[in-house]
Amino acid sequence: MDFFKRMEEKTGVCLNDVQKQAVVHTEGPLLLLASPGSGKTTTLNMKIGYLLLEKKVNANQIMAVTFSKASAQDMSERFDSFFSGLTEDKVHFSTIHSFAFKVVREWLRKRGQHFLIIEGNISEEELKKGFNGPDIPLHKHFILKKLYEDTNGTQISDDDMDELMTYISYAKNRMLDENSLKQVQVNVKNAASIYHSYEQFKQHHEDRLLLDFDDMLTYCYHILLEDEEILSKYQQKFEYILTDESQDNSVVQHKIVELLAKPHNNLCVVADDDQSIFMWRGSDVKNLLQFEKTYANATVMTMSQNYRSSQEIVKTSNQFIKRNQNRYPKEMFTENASNQAIEIKSLRSYEDQLNYVTEQIKRSGGDEEIAVLYRNNSSAVPLVNKLDKAGIPFYMKDIDAKFFKHWIVEDMLNFMRFSYNDRRVDILERIHTKFNAYISKQQIAFLKKKGNYASVFDTLLDSELPSYQQKYITKAKQQFKNINEMEPAKAIRTIREKLGYDRAITNMCEKYGFNAEHLFGILDTLEEIAEGLGSLKGFADRLKELEKLVQTSKYNKQKSNLTLTTFHSAKGLEFDKVYMTDLVDGVVPSKDDMDRYRNKEYGPMEEATRLFYVGMTRARNHLELLSYNYKGNERVSESIFMSNVRKIVQPKDANALVKDGQDASLMQMDEMEVGEEVVHKKFGIGSITLFDGDLIGIQFEEAGYKELNVGICVENGLLWKSEKVT
Repeated sequence: MDFFKRMEEKTGVCLNDVQKQAVVHTEGPLLLLASPGSGKTTTLNMKIGYLLLEKKVNANQIMAVTFSKASAQDMSERFDSFFSGLTEDKVHFSTIHSFAFKVVREWLRKRGQHFLIIEGNISEEELKKGFNGPDIPLHKHFILKKLYEDTNGTQISDDDMDELMTYISYAKNRMLDENSLKQVQVNVKNAASIYHSYEQFKQHHEDRLLLDFDDMLTYCYHILLEDEEILSKYQQKFEYILTDESQDNSVVQHKIVELLAKPHNNLCVVADDDQSIFMWRGSDVKNLLQFEKTYANATVMTMSQNYRSSQEIVKTSNQFIKRNQNRYPKEMFTENASNQAIEIKSLRSYEDQLNYVTEQIKRSGGDEEIAVLYRNNSSAVPLVNKLDKAGIPFYMKDIDAKFFKHWIVEDMLNFMRFSYNDRRVDILERIHTKFNAYISKQQIAFLKKKGNYASVFDTLLDSELPSYQQKYITKAKQQFKNINEMEPAKAIRTIREKLGYDRAITNMCEKYGFNAEHLFGILDTLEEIAEGLGSLKGFADRLKELEKLVQTSKYNKQKSNLTLTTFHSAKGLEFDKVYMTDLVDGVVPSKDDMDRYRNKEYGPMEEATRLFYVGMTRARNHLELLSYNYKGNERVSESIFMSNVRKIVQPKDANALVKDGQDASLMQMDEMEVGEEVVHKKFGIGSITLFDGDLIGIQFEEAGYKELNVGICVENGLLWKSEKVT
């Protein structure tokens, strides 16, 4: 019986023609481009089954590699469900990290070299060493913490630690040399110096070599490159290599696979260049785009049929991703039924967006699987607050409670604690540089020596002070007294504006390179949480409740049909309804993406486009894109991506008259696109080279390059389509 008929009978799986071609292509290099919802995992498992049952390949000769442990487990479970009754052979699905560790461990033991893995769980024995002495716990986090303090003379913040670890991982996964390392944008002070110190510490620590998870990959690559015996052993062992989610593989991971596949190159790489969204972790879509150059006689197949989503979602997503230039040309399609149009909503405020999503979820049927997607984990906190108040249970894909431990949050709580008791010098010491009183370290030392018997403000006012400081301290005393009697939301606003906390944060961002957008976002979130709470204590208690909710939401996976997740972590998942939130410029795409695009660095913006595409293609039947006009008192602009989708979903009749009886040839905002030829009332003929929602960059034939305000151009009728010229 034909293999595919047999599989249809035994497993119920019926493959399309392209999937069948991919399954039987076993000799030589194959790049299988798999559009979202195209059945790649099923196809890959069927390919393995074909090798075992039809080609009679020994299971030990097949290397099946996935990007994550979760993916490896999913593939293994699916394989068992298909083939447990057909073969006793068991193919081992693993991550590239687990394979690399096997190679590194073998190589080090052969040389009698002791080693220690310094990531993951830390032993009680190591923890007992303490955090401040010279003999720090041998764990990546504590080593970097110590090296940062030694280098910069100050403690490292959680944000800087996250960025430093990402920077080091990126450098290793991209295998950057010294010159390339200098080009990496990083906000951590002396990051390159700390990185070098970290590497030296690991290699010269007593009698043990210290290794982190990324070292597994770099060491494995160099071992395979330099040790012919080990390389030959694994090349002979694995006659067939299959890799899944390969668009997520880093440069060094691609290099390892390339070495192992030689000389026969019986390699199947399953990937989608349009879903490559982990550049910050070291992945590089160029590896896929150059596949045919890397592997001679390579075959590229495209699985374009989407089995997941409705006609509307597939057509719009397919058109949207074409704004990217660096990609394989493909046309995603579906034979699924038509459903409802993609909904595009621009709400008045961020608060309105929270209320809208909460209300829509409340109205949904209990059987629908729903996801709310957001760009940053901190965006989940005000949403969690709303859902909890509405009595709606949820599951969070990314458990990240760091928000509640952030120093900004701690600062706000300290301001409130100090307003309750202004004798607390210990609290004042933590916040004295962050409000308008100009209290010095020497004055803090003076207060400590005096003891906590009176208001610190009164104690300072009784001492010799510069005349300007007397005024500020008197004012600060009254403001703290007022704060203690305020509702929490008003108290936070007073701390930010009247005590000068926002200005202090701005100065810190300029001095230390902190991400201002992120820090002020945390403050805005705290105000959202504080709204409607009656007391400062109630605010502190609510933060504890929310932290517990976030931490325990992982237990709701089987209990709730609502998932909250970042765009990144949504990849590989699917839902009946998807709400994509916070679609404003500066968030999606990020401010950094937009700044780099203006500087003609297009890679980050293309990745942001792919991330948006991933979000869109998670939906089966219902997709909503949500934006807003105001975040607090700040006016924000709709995401350029949302504008792009609106133009696809709601195309205008080119011959129709625009509103207010204006000439149809006048350019409207949703008609502006990079590459369009336009005519400006003053500057003449030009071509759009930049459009980010607020600004439009135009290269004029005579006037040169100009950046103009989009709103002004549209409102005053300053731009026409090029056919206006006669």
